[in-house]
Amino acid sequence: MHPLRRALSQRPLVLALTRRELSARYRGGALGFLWSFVNPLLLLLVYATVFRLVFTPRADVRPYALFLFSGVLVWGFVSAALHDAVETFRANGPLLRKTTVAPEVFPAACVGARLAHLLLALPVLAGAIGWAAVRGSVRPGPAMLAFPLVLVLLALTVFGLALAVSALAVHFGDVRDIVANLLTLAFFLTPVLYPMSSVPERFRPWLRANPFATFFSGVHDTLFFFRPIPANDWAWMGGTAAVCLVAGAAIFERLRDTLAEEA
Repeated sequence: MHPLRRALSQRPLVLALTRRELSARYRGGALGFLWSFVNPLLLLLVYATVFRLVFTPRADVRPYALFLFSGVLVWGFVSAALHDAVETFRANGPLLRKTTVAPEVFPAACVGARLAHLLLALPVLAGAIGWAAVRGSVRPGPAMLAFPLVLVLLALTVFGLALAVSALAVHFGDVRDIVANLLTLAFFLTPVLYPMSSVPERFRPWLRANPFATFFSGVHDTLFFFRPIPANDWAWMGGTAAVCLVAGAAIFERLRDTLAEEA
């Protein structure tokens, strides 16, 4: 059975682990889950202040604070989910050894918890888009409706990668540092800080070798430029999600039987 199918078959457990991750993150805080709104709001205010008073952004990417905020918010989901996946079996080793739970649920819960954080922050992004629209800085359109599908394909891609890195990290201690460094490099090689159009044409095929590049181009197309995503970008995102799921599942299946004893 494919790891994705196993994780879906144990949805109640994945949801329970996701709730546990969310509760643990905010336990003991006076604001609790309100931090899911406060943190992105503070980030947006910082960006808006810095790029209004200090730096002058490109003329074709304004308001740049909104452009940057939408990309960084979604990148935070990708980065945090993969960081958590690297550590998940070390953190949940005792539970994995004492129960017959399918190990796939742990990387699935990592992705689910970070996706929930992102969803909780989206009202702040929606408010920022609405404010920019009132000021006449952007013109929201029906292209926004494609964003959920972009997010679903990105989440499947991240889950496939999470399967691979979570299983590999159990056997190879260097995976944690390798993933951290690759994510830092990927952040700058992904159109988070800049639009794809700013990259010289001859370098764009190389940029698309980055599995996240087309997704973030789609994020900005739907949440900032409000234009339809090209058909070839949809095909690329769908293909990337499929390849990551297949490759991640193959690696996970190869190491699955040894996870409990090695974790």
